[in-house]
Amino acid sequence: MKTTILLGDSITELNPFKHDKVINLGVYGNTTVDIVSRINGISEFNCKKVILKVGINDILKGFSLKKSYKYYKEIFHTLGKHFKKIIVLSILPIEGRSKINMKVRKLNRIIEENAAINNFNFIDLHHLFCDENLNLKSEYSVDGIHLSPQGYEILNSEILKLI
Repeated sequence: MKTTILLGDSITELNPFKHDKVINLGVYGNTTVDIVSRINGISEFNCKKVILKVGINDILKGFSLKKSYKYYKEIFHTLGKHFKKIIVLSILPIEGRSKINMKVRKLNRIIEENAAINNFNFIDLHHLFCDENLNLKSEYSVDGIHLSPQGYEILNSEILKLI
């Protein structure tokens, strides 16, 4: 029986993680706006837990932190109505883009604060993927954004702890 939903963007969709209790509902290119538009449909899966990882596309598409925060609040409100346990994963850095990664870290702090207000678990994975300049380590990526098999190995070892 499926008990956990992975909800997010392409990093979720492309994740090779397979588990008999997990449904992968990642969609390539999804932003927080996209998650809001499809979130009501996920309650039909009758799972108890959601693991959410979304936000890098907000930053790459130029959303303000205020706009992302607004949609995260809406996502959290809806998830809180339908699921017993919500776990929010931090946004991962990207390779070689310090300005963008600074915004990633700021949005992660906002997400973490909002998760705490809602009594959701926030798991900070960001540091596991960073090099000394706080960018995504090149060995963890295939294109500067999406994870390599080595990157997914790290991500999935953390996800496995949450199931």
